[in-house]
Amino acid sequence: MSLSSAAGSAASSAISSPSIAAAAHVNINHINRNNTVRKWVLKRRPRGVFDPDLDAELVTSQYEYESPELQTHTHTHTNTLSHTHQPPPPPLELGDTQVVVEPTMLSVDAFLRTMMADGAYHGSLPIGSTFPALGYGRVVQAGVRSRHRIGTTVAGMLEASDRVVVESNAVVRAIGLPIPGFPKHASLGLLGITCGMTAYCGVFCVASRPPRRGETVVVTGAAGAVGSIAVQLCQSTGARVVAVAGGPQKKEYLLQTLGCDGVIDYKCTDRSLREQIAETCPNGIDFVYDNVGGRVLNALLYNINANARVVICGAISQYSGKLHNNHNGNGDKTIHYDYDCCGAEGPSNYLKLAEKGAEMRGFNVMQHIAKLPLMLLGMVYLWARGKVTLAVHVEEGLERFPRALQKLFTGETIGKTLVRVRAD
Repeated sequence: MSLSSAAGSAASSAISSPSIAAAAHVNINHINRNNTVRKWVLKRRPRGVFDPDLDAELVTSQYEYESPELQTHTHTHTNTLSHTHQPPPPPLELGDTQVVVEPTMLSVDAFLRTMMADGAYHGSLPIGSTFPALGYGRVVQAGVRSRHRIGTTVAGMLEASDRVVVESNAVVRAIGLPIPGFPKHASLGLLGITCGMTAYCGVFCVASRPPRRGETVVVTGAAGAVGSIAVQLCQSTGARVVAVAGGPQKKEYLLQTLGCDGVIDYKCTDRSLREQIAETCPNGIDFVYDNVGGRVLNALLYNINANARVVICGAISQYSGKLHNNHNGNGDKTIHYDYDCCGAEGPSNYLKLAEKGAEMRGFNVMQHIAKLPLMLLGMVYLWARGKVTLAVHVEEGLERFPRALQKLFTGETIGKTLVRVRAD
């Protein structure tokens, strides 16, 4: 199963779907009437930290369209089309089995940064290509053999664009869960393939055994989308959970809102990571869920117990390249980046794994996709019992997409970051 179809399956469990309408009955308030399509494309490969102004570009395409059936009238005082005589959205070229989707909500995920480099294991994004993004939206145009009719809400792998042409079998119809209060955006959060399902998979499906009552668990990147859910999933097992994050705001969130047993602040200048780990994990570490890599993972390995399990989900500290300090012949210090984010630097003390008889196992959620139905059920069950929730940060408007992506790496947000392209 592909990432897009898997994401669509997860998404189909979380979004309320409007009644399917024929083309003539689509609510025109939900359709973008402009004859342009905006899309964010990769302008160049980032040189270190992703820079929205230099690395991304908003491209606008114009489509010529005349409708012989409908007359277009213009209000002279507003220069806008009249409501009663607006034509349907300009048609895009598409195959018999394709659909045009107008995204409503898009997910902003860290894997996009890895795709901007050459040789990325998620696949490299060519220069000039539109940024992919999981999301959901409404079908506004459909091929004659499409699986979806106009007006259907669908979910799957879309793009950072006003309108997206996709194969109809690459997206799924979004259906609602009959649970009061279940968030509509859960398909991109709690039940999202790159968010909740990744957290669930890493906690319960990857290591030789999941966390259990009485053990000490450390989750890195704990205030992010995956990390904050992983924290709560580990808490549901009865384990003692220590979080790693940066800054007082995230520390307060993890202690007061999520109820972590301790927080290690990697931005703290008063105490080293090793000192904080020793203080918060006096009995050692039995399970690590790592989203960060780098020096944080290195420090944690010094404190693992016998038979510890270390699960590698990501290495967001490495995605922007490796920073090097050099000195020239005059004694001046220069700084440069190794731009290949695929060359993440591994832990220097990996022999601690041998010393402790511990295991370290990496994963990609797609390797466990056969377990998706059970993971979805497990997450919904825990949500219904009040065991898991997710903070959501929403940026308004397609134009905010690259800024939202940048915030993932500057640590400005808590929880899941989404971009609302248009109103539901």
